[in-house]
Amino acid sequence: MTKIKSKFICQVCGYESVRWFGRCPNCQSWNSFIEVVEGSKEVNKVGSKNLKVYKLDQVFEKEPRRLQTGLKGLDYVIGGGIVEGAVILLAGEPGIGKSTLLLQLALSLQERNVKVLYISAEESLSQVGIRVRRLYSKDKLEIDFIAERDLETILPLLENSDYSVIIVDSIQTIYSSEYPTLPGNVVQVRECTSKLVNFAKKKNVAVILVGHVTKEGDIAGPKLLEHLVDVVLYLEGERYHDLRVLRVIKNRFGPTNDFILYEMKEDGLCEVEDISAKVLENRNINVSGSIVVPIIEGTKPLLVEIQALVSKTNTSYPRRVTLGIDLNKLILVLAILEKKLYLNFSDKDVFVNVVGGIRINEPAIDLGLSFVLISALIDKPFPHDTIAIGELGLGGEIRTVSQLEKRLKEAYKFGFIKALVPRDNRVKEMNYNMEIGFISNINEGIVRVWGERWQS
Repeated sequence: MTKIKSKFICQVCGYESVRWFGRCPNCQSWNSFIEVVEGSKEVNKVGSKNLKVYKLDQVFEKEPRRLQTGLKGLDYVIGGGIVEGAVILLAGEPGIGKSTLLLQLALSLQERNVKVLYISAEESLSQVGIRVRRLYSKDKLEIDFIAERDLETILPLLENSDYSVIIVDSIQTIYSSEYPTLPGNVVQVRECTSKLVNFAKKKNVAVILVGHVTKEGDIAGPKLLEHLVDVVLYLEGERYHDLRVLRVIKNRFGPTNDFILYEMKEDGLCEVEDISAKVLENRNINVSGSIVVPIIEGTKPLLVEIQALVSKTNTSYPRRVTLGIDLNKLILVLAILEKKLYLNFSDKDVFVNVVGGIRINEPAIDLGLSFVLISALIDKPFPHDTIAIGELGLGGEIRTVSQLEKRLKEAYKFGFIKALVPRDNRVKEMNYNMEIGFISNINEGIVRVWGERWQS
């Protein structure tokens, strides 16, 4: 016997309730609740007899089988290859290169005799064919392709197939006819993802989902997909720059917070081997408002160039514009410089940019950001052979950072011979000749760089 019951779900945030609300208690959206009717079957009380219990040592011995993709960087960041039965979410803004990367993945898997099904719910066969001809020069393609959006039509095909990898592009355009809502709706996205996850675990087939990112930086509205999948990858970058960063946010089968750098070319996304060299290749030295800062992304040190421009404003409210850095970080650093050094940014527009379209949000860039803002304000270059590493406290003090030796080694490799670091940071004895300046506050750093002191 089946009992029919209904619930009300907010289409914006996914909040569920047994009754209708005019305004969502969770996200405060008006008229966002829809009624979803579902059936609940009686619990099978004898089902537990078929449930198998494992010893922990038996589970420990079960090493997951991985599929090597043939893309060296991708295999590295996800822990050595795609785990069978894993569900991977590739997220990013529209037009950033997600479909291109997945087509390259499918083509690489084909060359390794892995059977792949590509489900396109956004583009037709002819549209995908144009991209394939640009990426692949050989005649024979063994990748199966379907252009379908109805999940109830897709699942029977998947159940009777022997594919090893299934690519769904994108999850926002897939819909289930069981739910009376439009594709891309919170309910549709969640339920379709749940069904695909159940299929992947039951059949031990890897499923890769494409998820578009909204203006707020969320996947399909709220980040409701991240807890459903095993691996979350973000493809980041500016649409009109060549560089793309593939970042690992969640990984149940390997390390997180690692990344790869790609360069968009005519024949697709090409992995950049030496990331720091690529970022610094067109650097202008001996100009004001420019500094190089070592950061740590995952396990790798990386050099990035930060640029700043400070100019007198023509409006009542000075502008604060950032590319690649959080706007709130810029506002905080400006407030510290104004309070502790009596510098005046209140009548000036401030623009900050990370070269190459890379986004960074690490506390260790605070000291470098301070120096580049001061350099742009007084129009004096920061020494081109010097780097600055440190977190800036609200009192103007310089706080310690992690993995300092890695950062210094990467900087020395590219010709930097001086470094300003926090006084409390311990640096192990180095086998290379690099002058280290230990500073405890921002004023000490200004004296070392420009030979001036501003009273704080």
